[in-house]
Amino acid sequence: MSFMAATDTLPDPSLPELLKRVGFRRKRRGFGSATQLLWNRVESNASLLKLCQSGKVHRPEAEAILKQCEEKLEAARWCLDKPLGRWSFSFWELIHEMDGLLLLVMPADMLVPRALEIQQQFERRVKDSGRSQLWLGEDKTSGPLPRCVRRLIEREDPPLDEDQTSYCRNVLRGALDTVNQQVDKTFWQLSINVTLQVFSTLLLLAVFIASFLILSPALIKTWPQDLVPRGLLLVGLAGGSGAIVSNMLSKERFVVATGATSRFFAYHLMVKPVIGAFAALMLLFLEQSRMLLSVDTRQSSMSGDASPAILHIVVSDEQAVFFTLMALAVVAGWSADKLLSSIMDKVLGRLLGQSEKVLPPSNPTGTAPPPAKAPPKP
Repeated sequence: MSFMAATDTLPDPSLPELLKRVGFRRKRRGFGSATQLLWNRVESNASLLKLCQSGKVHRPEAEAILKQCEEKLEAARWCLDKPLGRWSFSFWELIHEMDGLLLLVMPADMLVPRALEIQQQFERRVKDSGRSQLWLGEDKTSGPLPRCVRRLIEREDPPLDEDQTSYCRNVLRGALDTVNQQVDKTFWQLSINVTLQVFSTLLLLAVFIASFLILSPALIKTWPQDLVPRGLLLVGLAGGSGAIVSNMLSKERFVVATGATSRFFAYHLMVKPVIGAFAALMLLFLEQSRMLLSVDTRQSSMSGDASPAILHIVVSDEQAVFFTLMALAVVAGWSADKLLSSIMDKVLGRLLGQSEKVLPPSNPTGTAPPPAKAPPKP
């Protein structure tokens, strides 16, 4: 019976050798779709490298290029298979460098479809008019890239010599590098925007928790008697939340996609919320002073007290006054940079206008004017 049990049990299939090269440590935790795509790209470059190595006898410089490709391929596998996280940016940089080097050593028959693909990607991805005109020409056909592609496709008689072929290969490599730079820049911008949105979400959740701890029915009923300190803090949090939501809904196209990206995070996650909180507090101060803005109930507006405010908002009751101010604080935080500049100009103009009304006259009452001079005799 034990013999039958042993023979009926099928052996576990061993892992294919190809799967052992990369991602083996991640296999137990599961392969994500992104990891599978990156792994496929690595193995595609590995197979292309094998085909290039199995060609004709290579020159010494070609052997050096193939050696560099092997090193970059192993480094890309290591970046993909790190146990504590994947180095995506380093991975793609290595893959792009390997793609450019393979253009210098791949067989001529394999170079033609690759050249067509590079030209198509260049025309589709590179939107800069200066670069496009430099590589494609004014008519999209007279530039170095289209001319090299045509020379590789047409197979001129006599065929291209070694120097001409090397020139075409280097042109293709330069064009591919330009395309990869554009793709990497877009990828960096997308990565920064998504990371900012994730961090902004966490920061907004923290603001929600702090607001729930501060807000109470007594604060709403006694508004604005309890303005200090809980009211000011709540208005500041409302303004900061408006700035945070603007980070989540807007997608910045950063001019510099690489470099000191921590400055972008510091500005959007620290500077903008603080400016939004200041703008909300500034709006609250103006409302309390009745200088530019006034939010009153219908009963107080009918009592006959004239408000010097330019913008007068009438709501139903005191509770509506509180929530209207909170909504205005969120809006102020959303567009704090634009709001503060316009508010400062209006406040200064209003202060100067009121100061001119209370200035004493040039001739105070009770002071006799100086006697007029007699006209000179002829």
